[in-house]
Order: sequence, then C-alpha cells, then structure tokens
Amino acid sequence: MSIAFLHPVIDALLTRGRVKQELALQLAIPVEALYDPSVTLPANEVYSFLKWSADCTGSPFFTARVGQYMAAGGWAPLVPLMTSAQSIADFFQKFGLLSSDRNAAATYRLVVEGPIALWQLIRPVGANKDAVYADAIAVGFFAQILKSAAQDIWDPLQVVAVMPDASLIPQDLLPPTSVLSGEMGLNLRFPSSYLGLNMPAVLPPEGLPDLGLPNRHDLMLAERIRQVLEHRISEPGLGVARIASMIGLSKWKLQSLLSLQGTSISEIREDIRRSQAIERVTFTADKIDAIASDLGYANSANFTRAFRTWTGKSPREIRSEL
Repeated sequence: MSIAFLHPVIDALLTRGRVKQELALQLAIPVEALYDPSVTLPANEVYSFLKWSADCTGSPFFTARVGQYMAAGGWAPLVPLMTSAQSIADFFQKFGLLSSDRNAAATYRLVVEGPIALWQLIRPVGANKDAVYADAIAVGFFAQILKSAAQDIWDPLQVVAVMPDASLIPQDLLPPTSVLSGEMGLNLRFPSSYLGLNMPAVLPPEGLPDLGLPNRHDLMLAERIRQVLEHRISEPGLGVARIASMIGLSKWKLQSLLSLQGTSISEIREDIRRSQAIERVTFTADKIDAIASDLGYANSANFTRAFRTWTGKSPREIRSEL
C-alpha cells in the first residue's frame, strides 16, 4: 500500500503533538519518507499503524473520524475522482474500478437489488485483525459521503454497516442499531435511491468532526504548496508538474493560480530555504554541509552564496558573532 493512504492519519497525529521521528520509527522508515507517495508498505503494517494511532489518541473513533475528514476532501489523491463524479452511483463505480488491481489491499463491489444497494469492501486472505481500523476509515468515508449527499432525506436508520468491530463507529455518524459486527471487511447497505443523488461538494459540511487539520479549500494555494515543499525541501528536482499532481491540479492551473496570488513555486521554495537556513545556522550546531544537503543544495558553496544573499554574511560569520 502507498504511504499516501496514511497521510491524513499522519497529519492528524502531528496536530495532536506527535512528532515525525516517532511516526517514522513506528513505521520503520526514514523521516523523509513519511510524505513520499512512492513509498509502499505491506498492508498489515499499515493496519498495525492504524491501531497504534487509535491507541495513541485514546479515541476508538479516531480512524472513522479520519474517514469522515477524507470524505470532505481531506485526502488529495481522491479529490479528482470525487469532483469528477456526477452522482453517487458514478462515484462508487469509478472507485470500484480503481480497486480492481489484483495487488490492491481491498476490492470494492456495488450490488443493487431493488430498493437496496450494497457497497462491499472485500479484503484478501491474510489481512490481520488490525485491518478493522482500515474498515472503520471506510465506514467514516463512505457513510459521510452518503450523508452529505442525502442532506435532508438522510435517515441513518435506513443505513446498515456490517464490519468486524461496531465500537469503532461514532453514534453521530451511525446509531448503534445501524452498525453490526461481522466478518473482516465492510458491507454497507443503504437505499438504492441514494445512487441517483449528486455527489456532494468537496467542502466540509456543518457538523463534520474537527481533526484540527486545515481544509484544502480554506487554505491559500501558496500555503498548500508550502506544506508540500516543507516536507520535501531536500528534493531539488521536485518541479511544478509533480507538485501540481500531488495537490490535484494541472501544471497550467497551478502556475496560473500562483501568478494571480503574486508568487511562484521558486519563490515559495526560496522563502522556506531562507527561514529554515537562518533558524538552523543560528539556533543549532548542525554542520553547514548537513544543512545545505537538507535544504536541497548540491553543495555547501551554493548554500553559502544563497545565505550571503539573504543575510549579507556567510553561515560561519553569523555563528562567529553568536
């Protein structure tokens, strides 16, 4: 599984005071790999991390809440699919096609029988018991989408989720009578009339649980770019096209919007480098070579030239004055 699946979980943990080094240690990966979508992990390791995350927060509903947040656009990889789908049926069908890979950690299937629709999540043999926390994310995600689409006609008593552990689902999403304990995976039953509803806007509706995370629509685009670059500032080759893909925009759209805001990716990257460089040179004993490498410079000479441009002095001159 791509570590990108865990990004909303990682972000939520960071807002609760956990640090990247702790999370990376738990996943047995380098810190810089936390936000690298090319990194993959065995599915069972992902499930174990989800259990550990729920235990850390002390909330049995943590993973379901993350699922609800993802339903409001809190997970960038799904935003293009959510915004392109015309209806609930269209979304479920497209989502099912995405999961059709033989190596996928789960497959999804939509079954319609008269007035009842059944959305099934099927996990392969070998998934460990902690997969229930991923199932809880799925309940939070899909039930929240249905709830947001149905709005005034939403009736939780007409929706039934069958999953391994009913205690992981908050009652404000589905009442206890609508969550039944069953086998690994998920069977989500709801009125088939919901399939004709329009997909909800990718905006957090009133009542969505606050995870302490910034909503993508509430952030200036430049700030969203900054968040991406701050996690990956050591990668000098991280260009416009790749950043645009990571946040769900075309290269042209990204450049146009940044231009309207009077900035660019190179300016944002330069500002991050400047602030981090001054902070580390001034307040840490880190070696100049290490700082240069961490900030994506090919060598310390290039870093020193940039630092002198920012401050009028070299890093060593600044440190000699402290």
